[in-house]
Amino acid sequence: MNAETLTPRLLLVDCEPRSQEMLDKSLARLGLHGWAVTEDADIALTDVDGVIVELDHFASPRLLEAAHAAGLPIVAMTHHQTLSQIQRARRLGATAILNKPITQHTVYTTLAMARTLRERITELETAHDRLTVQVDHQGLIARAVARIMVSADLDEAQAFERLRSDAMSRQLTLVQASERLLAQMAPVRRQGGAS
Repeated sequence: MNAETLTPRLLLVDCEPRSQEMLDKSLARLGLHGWAVTEDADIALTDVDGVIVELDHFASPRLLEAAHAAGLPIVAMTHHQTLSQIQRARRLGATAILNKPITQHTVYTTLAMARTLRERITELETAHDRLTVQVDHQGLIARAVARIMVSADLDEAQAFERLRSDAMSRQLTLVQASERLLAQMAPVRRQGGAS
């Protein structure tokens, strides 16, 4: 992994002057570019590849929330790696902590770790969302099968086969066929209940 694939454009948030100077030197040696912002500065994150935030002088909660929502790797920088600072960094969406004093080597490895962990978290969130949709779809299919079982006096296997056949004949997915069936049968149930 070379420096340019790491995080070439970094946002340096709420860094005190000495930290800023050390970061600028380390980043320049790595061929990376950073620009400083403070106190929730209004900045577009479209040109940002990562964020380093100094916890000891933190004053930009909205900016960090936006960076976290955008899926940017966030590094929390601090003098003291205490449990409370680690928990605070985690709440802010940080995936790595950079301890002072800052060196070129620690900046590089911490940025690499933050980026790798952020990518992994994004993959897991995507997989979670996909599985949630699949579970929802299974529930929809199960309701459609149950509706067929009751209305046609069939067992579960027969009802599922009827739903599958209906889906195939109409060139629908099982989910689409289930939605269609449940939508068609819902008004009938309401009318039957009203009489």
